[in-house]
Amino acid sequence: MRIIEEESWQSTCLPPTKQLPGFQEVLDRTHFHWDLKSDRKDQYIAEVRRRAVNDYMLTHIVADPVTGFRSMDDIKKSNEAYFCLLFFTQGECLLAQGANETVVSDGKIAIWDSTRPAKFQNTSQLTQYSILIPRDNAKIMIPGIEDMCGLSVDGTKGLGSILHSHLVQIHQAIELVEPEDRPAVLRATVELVAAAFKPESANRSSTAFRQAVLNRVQEYIVANLGEPDLSPASVAAAFRFSPRYLHRLFEESDESAGSWIRKRRLHAAKADLCEPAKSRLSVTQIAMQRGFADASHFSHAFKKEFGQSPRQFKQSCRSNDTGH
Repeated sequence: MRIIEEESWQSTCLPPTKQLPGFQEVLDRTHFHWDLKSDRKDQYIAEVRRRAVNDYMLTHIVADPVTGFRSMDDIKKSNEAYFCLLFFTQGECLLAQGANETVVSDGKIAIWDSTRPAKFQNTSQLTQYSILIPRDNAKIMIPGIEDMCGLSVDGTKGLGSILHSHLVQIHQAIELVEPEDRPAVLRATVELVAAAFKPESANRSSTAFRQAVLNRVQEYIVANLGEPDLSPASVAAAFRFSPRYLHRLFEESDESAGSWIRKRRLHAAKADLCEPAKSRLSVTQIAMQRGFADASHFSHAFKKEFGQSPRQFKQSCRSNDTGH
């Protein structure tokens, strides 16, 4: 089990004119690369503390007013990928990522993605606490998390208050937790994020938000077409919202979730039937790989959708390949 590795830095250890460049260098090393701009050239007060806990990072930053831009060129400077969960105890900051934008202040919790361009701007000194969650872990436990980036939740009520209290406790007492118990604590953190950042009624009225969530749902379906148990109910459960809400998402596409899943499976199977690398697979094998449990049901649905049976279609592909 890994121990906690820690690094601390203060700008006061440098001459005033070198404090902002020093902060930039330390942020690059301990956090991520941001292109920083500030009007404070003569003196810049900042502190950074970073603790590595297993595959997670806990950071504490104090910073004078500054604007940060993170471009694709900045992102390419690191191979590490995290979702960054943050809250403030002092100051406020504009955070923007993609189409989302929020003002984070004391009592708010926000999240952003290190693999996508972003911007932040604070006009007064801030005190920020962050937990950097490995991106792959978060995506497994929080489907659709990408669409929550650049948004915030209220940490003073409901699930947000539970998450906020949990984050404070982690920053204050993670060293007191036995090493073998830390993975469970960190896993619980991600589960609380999933609960607190799930679509709320206020956000569900936004057409752009619903479309973004629908896009993520459809990506998830396409990635899991081979799962026999894939269904509207299982998809809703994976995203931690109700089947009724899933139905409402698909209403705007004039197609039910079940129909969309079935058509994606049929089109994927159709492509497989013409794929030379899968020419040795039988129709039944291809059907099962795409989540169809019954070969006769697959053949009936395929013919209804495309006007010919799977075997006829596969034979026509072979004829086209041989020029006959």
